[in-house]
Amino acid sequence: MRAVASELAVTPMAVYHYVDDKDHLLRLAYEDISSAWGPLRLTGRSWEDALREHLISIWEGLARYPGLGAYLIERPNINVTPEGLAAGIQFFEDAGFPPVEARLAWSYALTYIHGRISVDAHLGHRPEAPRLEGLRARDYVTFGVDAVIAGLQAIRTQHAPERAGAKT
Repeated sequence: MRAVASELAVTPMAVYHYVDDKDHLLRLAYEDISSAWGPLRLTGRSWEDALREHLISIWEGLARYPGLGAYLIERPNINVTPEGLAAGIQFFEDAGFPPVEARLAWSYALTYIHGRISVDAHLGHRPEAPRLEGLRARDYVTFGVDAVIAGLQAIRTQHAPERAGAKT
């Protein structure tokens, strides 16, 4: 809080006029950053492109504030709302997943990106953090997101004949 006060050129007590404590300040920062993501929607794109863009935008938003990723690891349910969950599940239903698979797909996608954020927070976004030669953090993220999408595509395709048979 002293560093925030110093950056703002105010006394530390002045910061407490606006926020209760460090947790409150970090929650406000996360809410502001996450508001840019909005709900996941198809909006004329393939579900794969929409999901890729959404997950990478979450990672990019948090990568700009490394300490925030570490904060979120300790609070995995921060800003989780019934509306947000319903929107994610609806996205996958709109993409052709049956309701149970839509719930699992949304959870799987979020689990991956939160895991990636956890790894990055643990590494502290340090240049000396262990990485394979020539790879950057973004390379890991895009590969992982593409792997998540490929897995979901395979599951969706694998179960498509079963769903079609159930409709007849």
